[in-house]
Amino acid sequence: MKTKLLMTLTLLLSLTLLGGCETGAEFETIAENSDSGNNSGDSGGSGTPSDVTFAGIDNISAVTDSTATINWTHVAGGVQYQIFSVSGSTLTYISSVEAPTATYNLTGLTAATSYTYRVRLVDSGGLNDANTNDISFTTIGAPSAPTGLALTTPASSPGFDTTPTITVSGVKSGDTIKLFTDLTCSTEVGSAVSAGTTTAITTSTLAAASYTFYANATGSGGASSCSTANVSYTINACPAGYISVPSMASVGAPDNFCVMQYEAKNSGGAPVSTATGAPWVSINQVNAKAECQSLGANYDLISNPEWMAIARNVENVASNWTDGAVGSGCLKRGNVGGANACAGGDSGYNGSDPESGAGRNALASLTLDNGEVIWDLSGNVWEWTDWTLGGALSTNMSQANKPSSGGTPVASWIELTAVDTFTALSPAESILPDDPSFNASYGMGRYYAGTSGGAALRGGIWGSGANAGAFALYLVLSSTSSYTSVGFRCVFRP
Repeated sequence: MKTKLLMTLTLLLSLTLLGGCETGAEFETIAENSDSGNNSGDSGGSGTPSDVTFAGIDNISAVTDSTATINWTHVAGGVQYQIFSVSGSTLTYISSVEAPTATYNLTGLTAATSYTYRVRLVDSGGLNDANTNDISFTTIGAPSAPTGLALTTPASSPGFDTTPTITVSGVKSGDTIKLFTDLTCSTEVGSAVSAGTTTAITTSTLAAASYTFYANATGSGGASSCSTANVSYTINACPAGYISVPSMASVGAPDNFCVMQYEAKNSGGAPVSTATGAPWVSINQVNAKAECQSLGANYDLISNPEWMAIARNVENVASNWTDGAVGSGCLKRGNVGGANACAGGDSGYNGSDPESGAGRNALASLTLDNGEVIWDLSGNVWEWTDWTLGGALSTNMSQANKPSSGGTPVASWIELTAVDTFTALSPAESILPDDPSFNASYGMGRYYAGTSGGAALRGGIWGSGANAGAFALYLVLSSTSSYTSVGFRCVFRP
């Protein structure tokens, strides 16, 4: 009798202490007591249940492969609720929540597994109620299929972006979401671990074609079915010899476009983009624009905003720098002559005047962030640009509309960092690198406005030396001038 009394007092003391305990790492297992004098059946004052009536669990909702939510109704007199898992006649303490909270989120459950839970009230005296309302449920075997897909980047279809970003919704945090290009979810093109109910997935590089994307979700219980939700995107193909360039609204190029990979070559009186052949030179800006437009609808001479979109893009690709990191060494420049003021070593070389044919020095190539490669963006020959999209820079542009240094017209080569006066027709975004501290010592090139002319030439020539670079700008010539050192490049705008 003494032994049984001692065990009862010990159990009562431990459960009274447990009644005030928050969630802990240690669980306590309690066997049901079948003694007729114990109404509580497990805890909270053996034989002395709380006077507060509590019905226990209402339901268990939001069941997934690894989570569920226990719900009950808070009652007056309850100061805390204890959550127990139930296995036969054994209750295992899981956690406690303070009233009036009336839910508890279960996590870390095993897929396709049955569970039973009970919730007990604790009153102000530390006593448990006597309910035995156990609720059972089974976790699902695998996540549900995602419920929505949306094209995020680019914003619309079709486009030239070969690595579109798709936002997948209706998913669960922690699941791996995979993107596919077929309705059976067998051709995977991207994946991500979701951190919430939506996740953005950027695809691997895709070829020009029309695609319909689907998704599934993989959790601890396996993979969901393939989503019925889908989104379509068409990747336009650039014309032969052209590469795709991502948009850059900050410089005035809000849409993706295609540009000649090489300086224009003359093939039977038509401009083409090929590795072989000499650049088409001795052509003025007006005629260069006309030649590009003669190729058909949506063809034109490259605009200055489009030039800047390319230049700023390649500026921010590490492999284009001689030391392998943006801002370390110099931006590669190509055939610019022997003189070299670049602090990071030789970023150019002295080639033919101009160079032509295949087998070129790799310093003449620059890589965009989409993996496309463009040649001779600086050096070899100057290239005409159309200053505004769809409209040429005026012949004999007034000095008032040219960028300047301290308001003074620039009649000699100066560093880009010295240009400090801009206008609505020539904003900083039309001239300067993304990092405005970069100058010729970083391989950017220099600026020369002159006191006449005003048609924009970019890039530099085979003998420009430190003046050449992707951001080099020469505003001395008029749009009707032509020289053996001046060529051009066309674009295609979808």
